[in-house]
Amino acid sequence: MSKKNLYALCFLFFATFMTLPQSFAQNIPRGINLTGKERIWERQSFEAKEIIQDIQVLRDNGFGSIRLPIAFDQYLNKDKNFLRELKQVVQYTESNEIVLILAYFDHGLDNNNAQRQAKSITRNWRKVLKNIESDSKNLYIELVNEPNINPSVWEDIAPKIIKGVHKENRKIPIIVGGTNFNSLFELSRTKPFDFQNIIYTFHYYEPYIFTHQGTEWTGKQNATLGIPYPFQQNKMPNLSVKAKGTEGEINHRDYALTGNKTAVIDKISQISTWAKNNQVQLWCTEYGASHNAAKDSRIAYLRDVEEVLSTYKIPGFVWEWEGNFGIRELLNK
Repeated sequence: MSKKNLYALCFLFFATFMTLPQSFAQNIPRGINLTGKERIWERQSFEAKEIIQDIQVLRDNGFGSIRLPIAFDQYLNKDKNFLRELKQVVQYTESNEIVLILAYFDHGLDNNNAQRQAKSITRNWRKVLKNIESDSKNLYIELVNEPNINPSVWEDIAPKIIKGVHKENRKIPIIVGGTNFNSLFELSRTKPFDFQNIIYTFHYYEPYIFTHQGTEWTGKQNATLGIPYPFQQNKMPNLSVKAKGTEGEINHRDYALTGNKTAVIDKISQISTWAKNNQVQLWCTEYGASHNAAKDSRIAYLRDVEEVLSTYKIPGFVWEWEGNFGIRELLNK
């Protein structure tokens, strides 16, 4: 496929984001996750040249906002060149007016170590920010990715981390999500923190039985393959025998109600109402569907989520360019 045709196809998939929502003093273009540097088990080196080349490819495909998941503990502890390489990436995105989110993965938070880990996360963020110019205009940090701890614990330690970050850089916009893996439902039960320059985030993978079908790491509940989007009775597969007795059985039964755009609107409208009522900024820093789903279904799902996010003026970041949920394969097939 030629570069011209590739861009045209990308435009058709993601055209709804050409009307840019407002965030603080700037517009936020279409966003995507540039994954790979969060996978600590692969022990990849962090090389600015490689990351910048990937960002250039994304920009050529119409993405002007990049979320960069990073295993900060891994690189800060084991890669002596990490801060220097990261600074080069930030300098590139700044000079090219590309929005960049640095997202803290591998934080290791749990209910038992929360206070200790919060101090470690704070130290690491301060190291990172000390290394980067404080007047960055297009840089955001996501405090931690998908905290999965008791909400009361998270609401106790998150302000402590934010205060620590502010000691290094009071102006840096900080992105914060709710517990239960950045659940929009948990976020909707949260009272906003009393800080300036806070953006709230949620991750959207509903309905899970479609977006995570066949993913081994989510267990037997999502073992059923061939689930279409939107729901079509004549195309629905039988429930996998592996999913019987799990939540997947209930999700399969209810898919006629959850597997459509109306359900997407219902859920996202609720968190949008929460944001408006609390007068806070709201982003969706992850949404997507596994490549185990059929290509046409994935395209239909991404388009619906994008259109709904655009309707509610919520900037969105597709998960991901390459990988198990990679959209690059949608454009190249």
